[in-house]
Amino acid sequence: MKYFKQLDLPIIDLYSEFQNLLEKNKIKWHTDIFQICINGVPGKEDNVFYGIGSLDLDWLQAYNEIDKIGNTHLVVPKKTEPVCEDDFQVLCTPFKGTAFEDMYNAITEKYKVGRVRLMKLNPHTCLSWHKDYTDRLHYPIKTQDGCIMIIEDEVMHIPKDSWWATNTTFHHTALNGSREDRIHLVVNVEQKYENI
Repeated sequence: MKYFKQLDLPIIDLYSEFQNLLEKNKIKWHTDIFQICINGVPGKEDNVFYGIGSLDLDWLQAYNEIDKIGNTHLVVPKKTEPVCEDDFQVLCTPFKGTAFEDMYNAITEKYKVGRVRLMKLNPHTCLSWHKDYTDRLHYPIKTQDGCIMIIEDEVMHIPKDSWWATNTTFHHTALNGSREDRIHLVVNVEQKYENI
């Protein structure tokens, strides 16, 4: 495969830990973008939404606007202080002392990472065809048949609890054709795909 490469990293049951954190109200999904940051910038360790979405757009200040003909559009303003992937160097508070901390330590021992996020793709949805600025590591913590990732001309279902480097600086998308949520842990890495 040109755009997917399986990695030898620790396999940790993150889904049970994730469910526990949700049940205890220590974390929750952002309502518009369905992401949760595992790591953050110093001084913002309690904000699991700080690094969601774009680094230069402020999703926490997003609002709906109605145009002249009655259509609703989501407006996401620019951040007043944009951040860089390099700024995300501390584990967010809710994940301290959990299996997520073990995973984070294992990854940062081997790779120079930026944001580490949980990303949910709702049933019957598809992402836009896009390119990322950095390559990514993917670790599905919940997936099932009908969940696939497409990079250029390659299509793959990434199995649960397996690590994969993905060459996402090329055009790609992900789709969830199943009837359940798909949740991946996604790690922005500074290494190029060829060097992972």
